[in-house]
Amino acid sequence: MSIRMRLTLLYSGILSATLLLFGIVLYSFLQIYFMNDLKDSLKEQTEVLQESVTYKLKVDPLGSNLDIQLDHVDTVQSGMFLQLVNLINGDKARTPNLGQVELPFSKDAAGKKKEGYYITEDVQQTPFLIYNQPLLLNGKLVGVLQSAYNIGLIDKFLSILRLVLILLSLVVVCTASFMGWLSSKRALKPVYALIEATRQIQKSDDLGNRIAVKPTGDEVSLLGSTINGMLERIQHMYGELDKSYMTQRRFVADASHELRTPLTTISGNAEFLQKAWQSFRQTPEQRMDLDRLDLSIEAIHDIADEASRMGRLVHNLLTLARADSGLHLRKDRLSISAVVQDVVRKSQVLAKSAEFQAGPLDEVQSLFVVGDRDYLQQLLFIFVENAFKYTENGIVRFYSKAGEEYVELIIEDTGIGMDEKDIPHIFDRFYRADPSRGETPGTGLGLSIAKWILEEHCGTVDIQSRRNEGTRFTIRLPVVPAAYEEAETGSLGTGVSSQPDREQAL
Repeated sequence: MSIRMRLTLLYSGILSATLLLFGIVLYSFLQIYFMNDLKDSLKEQTEVLQESVTYKLKVDPLGSNLDIQLDHVDTVQSGMFLQLVNLINGDKARTPNLGQVELPFSKDAAGKKKEGYYITEDVQQTPFLIYNQPLLLNGKLVGVLQSAYNIGLIDKFLSILRLVLILLSLVVVCTASFMGWLSSKRALKPVYALIEATRQIQKSDDLGNRIAVKPTGDEVSLLGSTINGMLERIQHMYGELDKSYMTQRRFVADASHELRTPLTTISGNAEFLQKAWQSFRQTPEQRMDLDRLDLSIEAIHDIADEASRMGRLVHNLLTLARADSGLHLRKDRLSISAVVQDVVRKSQVLAKSAEFQAGPLDEVQSLFVVGDRDYLQQLLFIFVENAFKYTENGIVRFYSKAGEEYVELIIEDTGIGMDEKDIPHIFDRFYRADPSRGETPGTGLGLSIAKWILEEHCGTVDIQSRRNEGTRFTIRLPVVPAAYEEAETGSLGTGVSSQPDREQAL
């Protein structure tokens, strides 16, 4: 439930309770006031009329009898109804305005009461307030003088008042709830503005944005200032984290660069020892344990292979570290045909067990791209070497297609292929699709580098592969018109154009 709804319900509840209490107090006050006023008036007039009661003792052959009479009373002016009950003979005398109607009377109740008392009874479906005044003669109860008021109008007035209070309370509560709903929206408008400003900061990549806070001194202003302080702290922490991350990437790049020299030295010395010991072994005059010499040569072979593998790994790590640090390549206008021809020529001499087929490549003869020549060759070599690596016996084919906006370079093989579930992950670093691929030599970084080179050249790659049926990589690079000016290409990108210069710059 929103705060707006809670506030509206709270205001409505408080108002409803207030109106209910007010209605009960008003209704009770008027009811008690009217009834007490009537009772006082009724009692007062009854006591006055009691003085007009006369008592006469009658003697007849049947015995004595007490005659109780009430002198003439003007009931029209007073609005009272009178009834005199003789408890000796049971006679009842009534004023003319009662006609044949008798006021309710209980002899048992009258016998127990020595003072006047009130009752409220319905007489012909009309409520009456009746005051019963005992009549005493020589201390003995001989009769009861009953005086009554018709309180039907008062009951009707109170009923109408009760209905009016209920309806008016409902109208007031509904109106107040609606006005409270609107006013709460207006009152919470700064909060909604604060929420929207926070949402915009959340969507933005710039942590330097802040919430515009008016110095009103209220809770909303305090909340906005607190959020701004929190954002400032987050920005500071993010900046420190980014600096730490940049330092880490710089360390990886520097470490990779520094490791290349000793690895090259190890590899060179191992190859030198291998050649020297091989020539030494072939000298018949030397008396050396040939078995130990063979083991030494084998160990040197292993040193050379591992050093070469570590060199490739360090080179790949260095390339990825530069990519992570935000390196952008300097791009020139290149003939894609020249790049492809170099890759094909060098692929012919690679150590491979699969048959290599190149062509057709004629469609790209007149096409140009904007890019880095060295990295484009590295991109194509990665895919070609990957095809050779996973095709022990079969065919690796490299051909091209020309489009209006893109040039397609296709490398397909008839190797082991892969499952569809593995395709989205092959560009992840150090990812191997399955144990069988893990047995194939490699660092697992080549395709990650290829992905970065493609992104730098605004290219894409489409992969089609099925287990034990082979894989097809379709590389798409955007082409430029043949009339593209050389001067325009010099302004594209940042960085340097050759591999040695890049290494020196970083």
